[in-house]
Amino acid sequence: MENTNNKLEAQSYIKNLSGKTKFIISRNSRAVGLTRQTYQNKLDGLRDQQIITNFTININPRIYPNNLKYVMLEIKTNPKEPELVKELLEVPQLRMLDGIIGDFSLFALFIFNSPEEYYQILNTIDKIMAKSYFKKYQIIDTIMVFKTNGISLKKSKMTIEEALLQKLLDRLIDKIEEKQVYENENIEINIPERIDLYQIAQNNEFIDYNPERFPGIVIKIENLSISIIIFSNGKMVVKGLKNATEAELVINKINEIKNNSGFNLKKKKIGLNFELDNIDYSILKILRDSQGLKPISTYEISRVFKEQLELEISQSTIHNRIKKLETEGVILNYTVNFSPKKMGFKGKFLLRIKPKDPSKYNEIAVRLAMKKSITDLFRIGEQYGLFAIVRVREIENYAEFIKNLYNTDEIEDTYTNFVLDELITYTNFIIS
Repeated sequence: MENTNNKLEAQSYIKNLSGKTKFIISRNSRAVGLTRQTYQNKLDGLRDQQIITNFTININPRIYPNNLKYVMLEIKTNPKEPELVKELLEVPQLRMLDGIIGDFSLFALFIFNSPEEYYQILNTIDKIMAKSYFKKYQIIDTIMVFKTNGISLKKSKMTIEEALLQKLLDRLIDKIEEKQVYENENIEINIPERIDLYQIAQNNEFIDYNPERFPGIVIKIENLSISIIIFSNGKMVVKGLKNATEAELVINKINEIKNNSGFNLKKKKIGLNFELDNIDYSILKILRDSQGLKPISTYEISRVFKEQLELEISQSTIHNRIKKLETEGVILNYTVNFSPKKMGFKGKFLLRIKPKDPSKYNEIAVRLAMKKSITDLFRIGEQYGLFAIVRVREIENYAEFIKNLYNTDEIEDTYTNFVLDELITYTNFIIS
């Protein structure tokens, strides 16, 4: 029981460490009702146990003007070829390397900034593979990324009501963060548009709506005497907010509502007129790959530019660019890398899926992306045209997962590789 409780506590901290804005210890500690020092001690304990390793970010694969290019590599090798693995590990674009059961014994995932970068590195990869004993390997190009690190990237459009609700909730968060004193004062937000409350309420169990009793929909915050009320005229009111600690809990609840409902980052599109330059790409790379056991500061990023890239970039410029990358949906979220097995995820599987009707690939993929066990989902150019990374807490849970998959009556066949060993972990997926 104690072990279970420890895992649940660790999971709660990892959830707390993940968000759409940069980790700030004072804010995150208040959100869980702990002092800054107590919270820091808890984090240090998770690091000492190697449950968490380093801070990082997840980047939207559909960044403009070039999508990130995801490339998979399957390799047949044997234990007498450690040099092959060693050389692969030196390719900086390698993001995941697994030992698997099947026709191949290694599976690798590379992420490139552009097709041009991929073609530049492809020759290096081919030279490494040419040294293998079996010389049996295959490169798999991905056509589209539907989900990455537990974040769905589906293209389905928001209804007008969902868009308006998101707008209200975003403004409410900004308003709460602006305020310094609460003392039961009501907080009001207005947008000059009418909202169909019924359309919002009928698909969201977290909302209470009975128009015969009350003209607005009510969102209640669990364990707090706080209510968020939304009226059809575009007015939102928060009642009962007393202090900064409760404000943090309200913000966390709002973000949870948005994430669970699927109309937060999951449906946010990158602005068509927003283009990344080399400085943006460098900032993203530093945020993803160069953070340690504490989040990197703008001062430290500026120093990396100066010492490693020989560029003088001010802290204010870096800060403004990061904010732009956040608001434009390029940075999907801030998070941490962690040990899946220590978090209770004992099974990892690589799953290929062949639908009965090839014309429904996108439609099926959107539904599959909703499954929490699928952390990553790709469209690939093969007969089994959907490729998923599946994580389950118990090995036997995978059998149930496959059974439920076939029960949809949309799947003709599947092919699975069981992951024996994660040589390079790809483990900052969102824990539900």
